[in-house]
Amino acid sequence: MFMIDLDGSSPYTLLGVAPTATIAEIRTARDELINRLRTEARGESDPARKEELEEKQRRINAAADPLVRPARREEFDREHPELRTLTVRSAAAPFFTDPAHRTDVLYRVLFAHLTARGARLRPSSDLYRTGFTTDETPNDLLDELLDDPTAQRRP
Repeated sequence: MFMIDLDGSSPYTLLGVAPTATIAEIRTARDELINRLRTEARGESDPARKEELEEKQRRINAAADPLVRPARREEFDREHPELRTLTVRSAAAPFFTDPAHRTDVLYRVLFAHLTARGARLRPSSDLYRTGFTTDETPNDLLDELLDDPTAQRRP
């Protein structure tokens, strides 16, 4: 999911929740982000990077604080009415619901990417071929139609 947000510094954006999220959803998002940052900070040996991760934790806590307190959230939302009009939508909801379609799109993107970088790939089907000039596979029906355009198709 993604959120279109004109103000990338809003607490909702930082936490990755919709402005209509419940307090429980906000707390869950905050806790997941904090846990992920703490885990990353524990394994970090660079003091500068560790401090950066701790600063992110402080910003997340500061962003969540007014949103998990009903009175402060109401005040925040009143001061920022533009944020309440934003919605969270699935990035590909109407387009990629069918697994076959997702696979097809993924194939086409990878094919275009690799061929643009000089890879020589065979198309997976004739739907993706562009040059049929070298296709000399015999086809009786087509040969008959080419020889006599008025010929009727045989069952």
